[in-house]
Amino acid sequence: MPQQNNKKQTFLQGAIILIVANMLVKVIGALFKIPLQHLLLDEGMGVFNVAYQFYTAMFVISTAGVPVALSKMISESYTLGRNREIRSVVRIAGLVFITLGALCSAFLFFGASWLGDLIKNPAAVLSMKAVAPSVFFVACISVVRGYYQGKSNMLPTAMSQLVEALGKLFLGLGFAAVGMFRNLPVEVCTALAILGITIGEAVAAVGIWVYYMRDPARHARSTSRECRSTGQLVHGLLWLVIPITLTNSVTSLTTLVDTTMVVSRLQSIGYSLSESNELFGMYNTKAFTMYNLPQTLIAALAISIVPAIASAMAKHDKELTSKNLGSAMRISMLIALPAATGYFVLSEPIIRMLFKGEPEVGAACLRVLCFAIPFVALVSLTNAVLQAAGRVRVPVISMLLGGVIKVVVNYTLVGMPQINIYGAPFGTVVCYAFITIVNLVILRKYVRLPGIGKLFVRPMAACLGMGAGAYITYRAVYSLVSGIMAGGKEEVVQMMSNMIGVVLAICVAAAIYVVLLLALHALERDDIMMMPKGDKLVKLLRLK
Repeated sequence: MPQQNNKKQTFLQGAIILIVANMLVKVIGALFKIPLQHLLLDEGMGVFNVAYQFYTAMFVISTAGVPVALSKMISESYTLGRNREIRSVVRIAGLVFITLGALCSAFLFFGASWLGDLIKNPAAVLSMKAVAPSVFFVACISVVRGYYQGKSNMLPTAMSQLVEALGKLFLGLGFAAVGMFRNLPVEVCTALAILGITIGEAVAAVGIWVYYMRDPARHARSTSRECRSTGQLVHGLLWLVIPITLTNSVTSLTTLVDTTMVVSRLQSIGYSLSESNELFGMYNTKAFTMYNLPQTLIAALAISIVPAIASAMAKHDKELTSKNLGSAMRISMLIALPAATGYFVLSEPIIRMLFKGEPEVGAACLRVLCFAIPFVALVSLTNAVLQAAGRVRVPVISMLLGGVIKVVVNYTLVGMPQINIYGAPFGTVVCYAFITIVNLVILRKYVRLPGIGKLFVRPMAACLGMGAGAYITYRAVYSLVSGIMAGGKEEVVQMMSNMIGVVLAICVAAAIYVVLLLALHALERDDIMMMPKGDKLVKLLRLK
């Protein structure tokens, strides 16, 4: 049985593997979405995002809770030496949830026309059909991911994510380019882009199952004779999966609310279908894409903390539970707060650099969404801890209430002509702020939370200095490069001045942030020690 210290190292090392993988996935995703937006423009991306959100909803219903629930059950069984029970859990999960994934794929494919009529967006029907098989393939992937996450092996999850992303990049972008080259209608080109995603998911599913079938560790003998019955395992799995799925369904619902309600409400105040899809494309592709970037890194911490918390609780080790949670929360804020600050200060230059078309709408939406980033980070972690602690109903209730708030705010604000599309990001901020407060109030009854100073105050102080440095650097570099290139073509001068200004501002901001973190003692020695080569990093950073 692993020792406590090793388990701590495994938790954070697993998180680091997923963070690195998610960073690569996001870079690849940017390499996909940015040129795709140049090909399809805002209207085509609006159609793309509508279809993709329906896929996300079907995925959540069928398998979103599977990796977390499996990882918790398998981590507990692994800690107690019940390898035979682990194999039974995987077989049950595969039978139930891969079948459910197939049914959800069929519903999305054959119900695409009905859904298109329901949301008054028939242009998205073909894309919904193209993405429908992905639900089945992701269900297959989720079962194996849950198995390995429960054993604190995050490598298969990371590798499958990279395969999915590369398939999206090369196949999706390639298919869309061919469609545009042949002057096919925008809805056909969008469907071709999504078809590339589906093929990438299929390749990832085959790859991760081959990895699993060839893994000799799955035949390891049990060191304990105890093994729950099939009925008990089914009950335990469903008892975890259903609340977790409901929690994630609410998360997906808030996004689906944007997808369905925003386009419809924009039409109700006088925008045409084409204009509504264009505005939604600006919001979802430009602002929401950038907003989601730090969330995927924090999601890696949430995924990694579930088996760590479950194992610590199986041993009744409250001290280890609190330490793991404290580390995860501090690291999440060290990612979320500077991301929010950077987006607030440089939203328009970043959108202008990466996307085609006018940046004003996307930049304004991103400036609002950046306030939600710390809240979403804490929601991801607190939901994971509450689920690992067996308090699975709490996230369901808090997320459901937050979803209701999101619906009300969206419907009210987007339906106001003077606010229109800007009501959607505001609804997101209010929704996640409410969920965060509820989760933290309840969580503090079961786990000791880290201090406010190192969690918020010191990182935020570093972010203020970082933000000021980024703004000053951008303005100075933009003016300098514009002066040097004066006399050249205006569009080229603006593009180069903006790009160089953004890149240098980010570099300077990162340096200022690290220096201020060290000066303000915002980094915990114990957190660094849990990382690979942590002792050397502590000496390098001179942490006491």
